[in-house]
Amino acid sequence: MSWEGIEKRRFVRANFPCTIVIHAPKEHTVSTHTENIGAGGIRVLIEERLDIGIIVGLEIYLYEAREPVTCQGKVVWLVQKESLYRKHLIFFDTGFEFQEIKEADRLKIKNIIEAIVLGKNDPGKNK
Repeated sequence: MSWEGIEKRRFVRANFPCTIVIHAPKEHTVSTHTENIGAGGIRVLIEERLDIGIIVGLEIYLYEAREPVTCQGKVVWLVQKESLYRKHLIFFDTGFEFQEIKEADRLKIKNIIEAIVLGKNDPGKNK
């Protein structure tokens, strides 16, 4: 399946690795790092296949010493990938669209992304 979502994005994304906890259905969690993030959503690489359209709980740790951004995320696309390092290990490149996110949190993410795009050294300093 080819991914054609980039043309549909309303928000700029940037590579900003941060820890994310995904509270998936069936009472389990997945902890990983973001591949990229924007004010409208995130991209992660996980070992679990989540169905497109499913809603999950998200905790996004933008900085180590801060409270996480908490919201819901809707799976809007996924692409199956095979590991380059281990045979038969499958990952799912997964895109989440933020749902029920506080506008202050969306603005916080937007400011970080803008700082990265503009080339500022530490987008989280003094925030």
